[in-house]
Amino acid sequence: MDIVILWTLGMWVVQLLIEWVIYRAQGRRVTWVQSILPCLTLLGGAVIILISIDIGGWNGIGYALLGAALGTSGLLTLVTVAVTALVLRRRGRR
Repeated sequence: MDIVILWTLGMWVVQLLIEWVIYRAQGRRVTWVQSILPCLTLLGGAVIILISIDIGGWNGIGYALLGAALGTSGLLTLVTVAVTALVLRRRGRR
């Protein structure tokens, strides 16, 4: 179970680095583009979980854990981007 937690945190860090690169490339503005990556990650995690149901057995459980980790990292990234946008908007930056 520890590896699933580490995998989730690792994917979250990678996504945040990608979001930071996008933020810098857009001139330090938070736009709708930053919401695409976390949403795609959430969708990918859900698809992997649905595929794991068809696989079944121990392999299906492994894929379900991978899908859950992927979905969780996408959700964490989406929350982080939303909080960042809210903080920057309150400070008066757009």
